[in-house]
Amino acid sequence: MITRKKKAEILEFLQEVLPKSSLILLTDFTGMTVDHMKGLRESLREKFADGARYMVVKNTLLGITLEKIGFDMSEVEKDLHGPTAILYVTDGDPIEAIKIIYNYVKDNKIETFRFKGGFMEGKYFGGEQVEELSKLPSKQELYAMLVGAVQGPIRGLVYALSGLTRNLVYVLNAIKEKKEE
Repeated sequence: MITRKKKAEILEFLQEVLPKSSLILLTDFTGMTVDHMKGLRESLREKFADGARYMVVKNTLLGITLEKIGFDMSEVEKDLHGPTAILYVTDGDPIEAIKIIYNYVKDNKIETFRFKGGFMEGKYFGGEQVEELSKLPSKQELYAMLVGAVQGPIRGLVYALSGLTRNLVYVLNAIKEKKEE
């Protein structure tokens, strides 16, 4: 059983970290072994270092924290039942973190694991949307797509202009050859 002092420390920690988080994902970790937890945490640490963390939290403490920092409890209240662990991201791409946990659970075939819901950039989303979010491109991929979209028309313009110049050279050469004959 957790002492009052320990609960106060956890509340203080959560109230400090969660407002800075771009992602707060609530999960039902039923079916995860200690090895699964370690493996998931290592995967997150490889990608995010200290920018993301997966931890088990008491529902009452999480509910108090979310309410105090200003989240709409009507949306998340239904998710605060049963075993709960949260994945929060303070530094890095939240979509990458969702991809890591989603793929980890899928690859390890943890049948009873369930995504409850969460908040991304302060907006609530349901657990059923996690799969859709995991298929979104990461920020780096979006940047690459944007650069490609911007470069496409420019590349086309350069090609068209160089084609005009090349055609002009061909015409001038043809005129020169005709005059030489």
